[in-house]
Amino acid sequence: MKVKSIFKYLVIIVLIFLMIALRAYITRQLKSQFEVIYRINFSILFIGSFINVAIGLILGIEYLINEVKKEGILKLNLPKIIIMGVPSMYFSFAYLIGYCNNEFIQKTLLSYPIINLFDYDSSFISVSQIIFGYIIITSFYRYNNFLDK
Repeated sequence: MKVKSIFKYLVIIVLIFLMIALRAYITRQLKSQFEVIYRINFSILFIGSFINVAIGLILGIEYLINEVKKEGILKLNLPKIIIMGVPSMYFSFAYLIGYCNNEFIQKTLLSYPIINLFDYDSSFISVSQIIFGYIIITSFYRYNNFLDK
């Protein structure tokens, strides 16, 4: 095995574990603040969501690095973004939409079945955030028109 490859994967797994530890710390802070003041701190909630998206980005970083090394034009896989990215983004930010103070936004963006889905499995949103990060970073690819000829 290549030492460079081993080192690369060790760095990736350490980054993922650090992000998970940071996410756990932020979750504890959010719970303790809620128990004291009975209000959700949106900045901590947003940072926790961003950390999950960052875990997805880290999982797909090797793909992006390999694509950047190739020759050609860097393009965005728009069907992948629309079909997979937009729904995962919607579910990723459902907590932020749910705790929004605007009743119109809550009623138009959150429907009854979706709210039940969140109540059924609390890890659904975290998994959606990780998937969203992974989809974003793996949606870039190099297009080389010389290969088509």
